[in-house]
Amino acid sequence: MDHEHLLQRLQAVLGEHRDAVACAYLFGSRARGQGRPVSDVDVAVLFRQPQGRELLGPGVSLRADMEESLGLEVDLIDLQAAPVDLVHRVLRDGVLLMDAAPEQRIAFEVDARNRYFDLLPYLQEYRKGTPA
Repeated sequence: MDHEHLLQRLQAVLGEHRDAVACAYLFGSRARGQGRPVSDVDVAVLFRQPQGRELLGPGVSLRADMEESLGLEVDLIDLQAAPVDLVHRVLRDGVLLMDAAPEQRIAFEVDARNRYFDLLPYLQEYRKGTPA
């Protein structure tokens, strides 16, 4: 499936879930245009309401609908529950697929970037001591 077709299908599914989803990003190899036919699809979602640890929340049906539409495995990440450095990479490198609640997205992005840059000196120090 080509990149444009992938984006269109993801956006269509996300549109069906816009009551639950504030915004969503495609990230990883497929966002960089380097996905192989067997690569999974990495999607990060900011839900309108925090999901907590719900086993059958909106994320389950969203992921199932994406996988059905694409015929590919989808790795769905809840941005509010993801590690700070992963959120930073999604915001830096990801492709914004849907922006149903711009004010919520912007507030989240500002907060996430502040948390990342507050943590950055510690991450850099940790990475210095970790062999590659």
